[in-house]
Amino acid sequence: MRFAAVVLAAGSLLLAAADAAAEIRLPEGPGADLVYAKCRTCHDLQYVVDAKGLLPAQWKAVIASMHDYGLTASKEEDERLLQYLTAYLGKNPPPAATPAPTAGATTTVDGQAIYAQNCATCHGPGGEGQPGLYPPLARNPDLARDNGAFPVAVVLHGLEGPIDVAGNRYDQAMPPFGHLSDAQVAAVVGYVQHAFGNAVSASPPITTEVVAQQRARPMTPAAVHAYRASAGPAK
Repeated sequence: MRFAAVVLAAGSLLLAAADAAAEIRLPEGPGADLVYAKCRTCHDLQYVVDAKGLLPAQWKAVIASMHDYGLTASKEEDERLLQYLTAYLGKNPPPAATPAPTAGATTTVDGQAIYAQNCATCHGPGGEGQPGLYPPLARNPDLARDNGAFPVAVVLHGLEGPIDVAGNRYDQAMPPFGHLSDAQVAAVVGYVQHAFGNAVSASPPITTEVVAQQRARPMTPAAVHAYRASAGPAK
């Protein structure tokens, strides 16, 4: 009975509380980023966390049912989701991982790959968006708003409230992706600013320092919507 209730709730609830999603953190482990990217397009992660303890066959059934509600994931991604959910939200999850100390080495982050995993489901593989649902990122002037700081805030804190892009109105809530590292956020915003026909010359450039400054701002998705208006029109 509990299993059926979890499936029904997870499948039918639309994302209506992006503020709450910002506070939810999944256990660290391989595949966690994929859960963040795929599951929050339809529902809050609280439903995933509340289902902790399901058996592998039950998690497999949940993933299968999510495809009926719009989940777009390949068979390989389904398997990665299943492996993560079974290991970290199953009957016997491993102890919480301790972050490994960094040695100061610089690692190149692939912004295109991050976009494909976290953004393309809603905004399209070519940044075309979805009419009436999610705005296009191709030739979107918001990418240059406030010298590029605004799109960084959107990625980190989410966005909630109606916006007009290229003469069309969109009013879907975007969840925050604050689980991404500063380097990942800088990479994906930098990628989008120069992909899909965009040619944004942000000043200052999108660096990890710029991301850290935006991360330190205590903003809700609704506050990011107000920030969009206060930042003035994109140049």
